[in-house]
Amino acid sequence: MSDTPRSVGGRDGSGDRFRNLFANLPGAALEVVWRNGEYYIVEVNDAFESVFGYDDERVLDSPLAEWLSSEDTQDFDDNRARVHEGEVVTETVERETADGPRTFQASGIPLFDGDRALIVYFDVTEDERRERYQRVLTRVLRHTLRNEMNAISAHAETIAARTDDDTIAEAATTIHETALDVARLDEKARVAESELSATPESETVDAARLLREVCHEVGRSHGLAVQNELPETLPVDSDDKLQRVFSNVLESAAERDADRVEVTHDRLHGEHIAVRIHDDGETLPPQVKQVLSDETELSQLTHGDGLGLWIAKWIVEGRGGSLYFDDERVCIELRPALTDRESPS
Repeated sequence: MSDTPRSVGGRDGSGDRFRNLFANLPGAALEVVWRNGEYYIVEVNDAFESVFGYDDERVLDSPLAEWLSSEDTQDFDDNRARVHEGEVVTETVERETADGPRTFQASGIPLFDGDRALIVYFDVTEDERRERYQRVLTRVLRHTLRNEMNAISAHAETIAARTDDDTIAEAATTIHETALDVARLDEKARVAESELSATPESETVDAARLLREVCHEVGRSHGLAVQNELPETLPVDSDDKLQRVFSNVLESAAERDADRVEVTHDRLHGEHIAVRIHDDGETLPPQVKQVLSDETELSQLTHGDGLGLWIAKWIVEGRGGSLYFDDERVCIELRPALTDRESPS
């Protein structure tokens, strides 16, 4: 077997470089050529046989679909047509190997005259399997934890209501509140997991409207007095997850026994809008500030302290903004909506 694609040449040395790259790719690589409305395999690298288990002499000069098709033939045909039309296509696909089906990260790359293409398969089966097992395990553990914490909370509440012993009643109340805190932490962790895997979608949203809704809800549920000095409308480039940001910041204030929150804003050099939120609650613990300023790892958060703020920071940064502390105020920098970027503050 030749370990280089025979069809690639070039007086400037580019052909040699391509052949060397092709031969040494860690993934299974195939060079294919378009004939009679489909791709034929004209060369494979050494990794192909070890990954798929097919002898290279058997697959050469045969249709790609004969060896590496998919159960979803429409999807296979669509991707094949896209590559032939000159598009680089990368997809997670399942392909049959000599040892059974495997999951691959596959890339189709058009070459040279348009009739040739390079296709590379990287086996991600074990990564996908570990991720799937982790998702199931996490879901089961959270479901169990939530149910157990609800049971503990209910029993503790019953004990506190029925005992005449003040010490026992105080201990039962502490157990009840701690169980509720753990249950709430599970919800925050679920939101964090969702945000980590989500792809932000930029759109114009009214930050002022979202904040008014959050102020009303959090103010009502936690007894916070909110002085909101934002204008009637404040269009920014974000998405509806911004409401989660405002909610987490105000709930952090409530959890630190704040009675009053003040919200102001200003425009920074025409590039960003800064929404500043100040509360009269207890000062955030130093380790929380260090995590939010990227001075230390997220793992340094204890008992969920600051997790809501960290989620807010993640959401904002994923949409081109930033969240930080400025003289004990939470400052949220947001990009103005495109149509509002040159308007005066």
